[in-house]
Amino acid sequence: MKIFNKYKFSDKSQSLGGVISTIMGLASIACLLWAIFISFKASGHAGMQVGTLGLMSLILSAIGTIIGLLSFKEADKFYTFSKVGSIMCGIMTVAMIFIFLMGTGI
Repeated sequence: MKIFNKYKFSDKSQSLGGVISTIMGLASIACLLWAIFISFKASGHAGMQVGTLGLMSLILSAIGTIIGLLSFKEADKFYTFSKVGSIMCGIMTVAMIFIFLMGTGI
């Protein structure tokens, strides 16, 4: 069995926008999970608290998507976190919009 080592002989670093986007995506997921936990504990009658967390999750994911997409313009950087953050935040944005539309009965 042959072991391959991946060496990077470069002075490139991860794009700052990509790292920020990934962190915002994780924060958005954390807000959603916390809202689900609170709603479960309150048997679905949590009210304003869950709505606030849901709205915060939507805002974090939308801003994270924009920052992640803009981070691809940074020159001479690695874009791993840009890809991860953009995809994660994009999926969360669509999911949160879907959840809000389900709640309005549209």
